[in-house]
Amino acid sequence: MRAVLIACVLSLLAVQRAAAEDGCRQFAWPVDRELELFSDGFVADVESDSALPKDGVFSLLLQPVATVLYTVAPERGRDDGLGGTVTLEWISAGRYQVTLSGEGWIDALQNERRLPVLASTSRTDCPGVRQSVQFEVDSLPLTLQISGATARRLNIAVLRVR
Repeated sequence: MRAVLIACVLSLLAVQRAAAEDGCRQFAWPVDRELELFSDGFVADVESDSALPKDGVFSLLLQPVATVLYTVAPERGRDDGLGGTVTLEWISAGRYQVTLSGEGWIDALQNERRLPVLASTSRTDCPGVRQSVQFEVDSLPLTLQISGATARRLNIAVLRVR
């Protein structure tokens, strides 16, 4: 009886893992790089309102949205959620995808103007990646505003689209 119970539990875990992996493959574009980078074990923590020197993968420590000083009012997101901002000084012109590990809304700004979202994809059944959004940016500092998040710490990847 015990062996049957253990076999059932292991079978259930295998089915759940396969479903999660399948969910990660259902984004509009591959998020394999992000999954690998987020699971690497070391993602640098960055406080909100920081300038990020030269790394496109980091963990933003969020605070209540009501305490965040946004350059432009967030387009979406829950008022009771968490948020933060970070500026990437190193960005060069091109198409980038910004990927979040959890729930939240991303606004990308340059010259204090919101950039249009070119494409967006999200899933709730992929552990480690929740959504990915693509923007076309200029060679100017890029400010990311996060709003409506539900977790205090959010992994973020800013990667050039291949």
